[in-house]
Amino acid sequence: MTASLIDQAADYAELKSSEHRLMVQRAFMAGALAVLTSKTPRNELIAECVAFGRAIGTQAERATA
Repeated sequence: MTASLIDQAADYAELKSSEHRLMVQRAFMAGALAVLTSKTPRNELIAECVAFGRAIGTQAERATA
């Protein structure tokens, strides 16, 4: 079963300090809304998300190496 965006935002926000919880939730929901209202083709959005994830993942791996 897939968690709702609100549940995912809450789970992510719990990892952050309580003072940043609302800010994280708002940013998450703003991003979700931007994607839902975008006229960009679905495949292009997915490719952008994958590329971003790879770039961030690579930087995180290098930082911990």
